[in-house]
Amino acid sequence: MSTSPAIESPRRLRADAVRNREKVLDAARAAFAEHGPEAQMEDVARRAGVGVGTIYRHFPTKQALAEALVEERFARIVAYARELLEEPDPWRAIVRSFEFCATTQEQDRGVADVLARLAGAGATTRPPDRHRADLLAITEAMLDRARAAGTIRPDLEAADMPPLYCGLASVVQAGVADWRRYLELLLAGLRA
Repeated sequence: MSTSPAIESPRRLRADAVRNREKVLDAARAAFAEHGPEAQMEDVARRAGVGVGTIYRHFPTKQALAEALVEERFARIVAYARELLEEPDPWRAIVRSFEFCATTQEQDRGVADVLARLAGAGATTRPPDRHRADLLAITEAMLDRARAAGTIRPDLEAADMPPLYCGLASVVQAGVADWRRYLELLLAGLRA
């Protein structure tokens, strides 16, 4: 009788472990915003009200913690993008996607800079693999709706959008211009 190797399934976290993980992520966001990349895991533990060992059980390094925050950010982006497919006005859905990008960056300016340094710039500007295909498919659906309505340039493709979002995020991050004016200019270039 042959036996096949056991397939490992991801271990589900207990409810208290899930709560602790969320507390750690919230505390890390605050610590990174206040102290930048110099934030220490001990500070995160103190803010979260957990022992430092709890943090290391979830995140073995500060980079792993930063990567988890990046993952969380892109999961929120995917969820929001899915909601935009329900927006009755296809042009408004595109406008809202850029506004979401800018306001998220504005609210998280300190954390975004830290994540870029700790997790690597590519990790903060490019979605993790598990979200990339979803985002491109959702973006393509948004653009298809807008093309059908005649509200965007017919040559605009889903692959064009990430650099545009990154450009807007850079303007917000730099704080050198009113991002709303920059967004108006950007949107004018996308109009049919």
